[in-house]
Amino acid sequence: MNRYLQYFRQAWNIIRQERLFSGIYIVGTGLSITMVMALSIVFYIKIANIYPETNRDRLLIVKSATGKEAKTNSQFSSSLAYSVVETCFLPLESAEAVSAVLDTWDKEGRVQPEGSRDQWPVTVKHVDTNFWTVFPFRFVSGKPFTEADMQSSIQTAVIAESLARRLFGTADATGRTVSLNFRQYRVCGVVRDASLITERTYAQLWLPYTLMDYRNGDGPGNLMGSMIVYILAPSAGSVEQVRQEAIANVNRLNQSLDDVEFSILGQPDRQWQTIFRFWSNSEPDFGIILCQYGLIFLVLLLVPAVSLSGMTDSRMERRMTEMGVRRAFGARVSGLMTQIIAENLLFTLLGGVIGLLASWLIVVLGRSWIMEIGQSFVNLPVEGTEVTLSPSMLLNLPVFAIALAICFVLNLLSSLIPAWRNARREIIHSLNAKQ
Repeated sequence: MNRYLQYFRQAWNIIRQERLFSGIYIVGTGLSITMVMALSIVFYIKIANIYPETNRDRLLIVKSATGKEAKTNSQFSSSLAYSVVETCFLPLESAEAVSAVLDTWDKEGRVQPEGSRDQWPVTVKHVDTNFWTVFPFRFVSGKPFTEADMQSSIQTAVIAESLARRLFGTADATGRTVSLNFRQYRVCGVVRDASLITERTYAQLWLPYTLMDYRNGDGPGNLMGSMIVYILAPSAGSVEQVRQEAIANVNRLNQSLDDVEFSILGQPDRQWQTIFRFWSNSEPDFGIILCQYGLIFLVLLLVPAVSLSGMTDSRMERRMTEMGVRRAFGARVSGLMTQIIAENLLFTLLGGVIGLLASWLIVVLGRSWIMEIGQSFVNLPVEGTEVTLSPSMLLNLPVFAIALAICFVLNLLSSLIPAWRNARREIIHSLNAKQ
C-alpha cells in the first residue's frame, strides 16, 4: 500500500512541477466529462424513474395517431378519440393499469383565494382514476377522487402541496373548496409537488376529465380526439408483451373500419422513445437517432483525448532521460508503467471532479432549456413557474463512472503507448535522449 501511495505522491509532485501541462491536461479531461455529463444528466432526467414518474421503466405511451379516408383522401393527425382508448387500450389484459389523460391546448386556469379578488395562474390537468396508479403521487392529505366521482362528474380536485399552502396556509386542505375559473371544486386530496421536469404529470391542480367534453371524435372515422394513453406493465420484462397486445387491438380496429386507415405510427412507445416523437403524423427513426447521439457522445470524449495525445507523447519524449536514470538504478519497466498509470489516474480524477461540478452548473443554469427536449409548445408551463431540480436528478453516478472510465482509458492509452515504447529502449539510448 505504501508503494502505491508513493506513486501518487510522485504524481502530485509532477503536477506541481509541470503546472502548465498538468493544468491543460486536467482542464481538457474536465471539459470532455463536462459536456458528456451535462447531456447525460439531461437525458437521465427525461428517462429515469423520478418522482412522481417512478414507473418509467415499465411505462408505455400513446400520444398521437393518424387517420386517412380513402374516398376523400383526407388525412388527420392528433391525439386519440375516447372511442379508440375505450376499444384498444382500456381492455388490455396484460397491463397492470391504463390511464387516459385529456391533452388540452389550454392547460392554464386561475384560482381565487378565499376572501380575495386576486387570481393566480395555475397549471391544470384532466385525468382519470388510474392516473394515480400509473403515477404514484405521495398524498400528504386526503386521497384521489373515485370512479364514482368521475362518472357523476362531481366537481372535485386534487391539488399540489405548494398551492394548498398558498391558498389555505396549510397542507391539510382536504374538504376545503378551491375556486378555479369562478367554479367551486371540493379538494379531495393534496399531493407532494411534482417538478416541471416531469411534464407528463406536472400540474398544480388535477381534475376528472369527465368535467370536460372528451367523447367527441374528429377526422376519418371520428378517431381523432384529445386523449393521451399511459399503459403500465406489471414489470419491466413484460413491457413488450403489453405492447404487442395493444398493437393487436389497434389492428383489429383497423380491420373493422370501412374506407378508413388508422395508425398509431409504431406506438406504444417506451419512455426514452416518446421524448423523440415530436410530430403526430410521422414515426421517428430511432436507429438513426441513437446513432446520432452516440456519435455526439463519442466525439465529445475523443476530441479532447486526441488533442491531448500529442502533448502527452512529447512529454514522454522529454522524460526519456528520467526513465533511463531510474532504470540504471534498478527500476523495472513494470514499476515505470505503474507510475504512469498512477499519474493518469490522478489527472483523470481531478479532471472528473472539475467536469462533474461544471456539468451541474450548466444543467442548473440551463434548466429551462431541459424542458425543450421532447416537449412541444403545447406543454409549456404556466408563466411564473420555475423548473426545480432535486439532488437525485443530478447525481447520475453510473454515467459519471462510465465517462470517467472512458476518459481514463483514452488518456492512459495516449501516454502508456509512448511510455512503454521509451521504457523498452536500451538504457544508453534513454540517457542520451537529449543529445
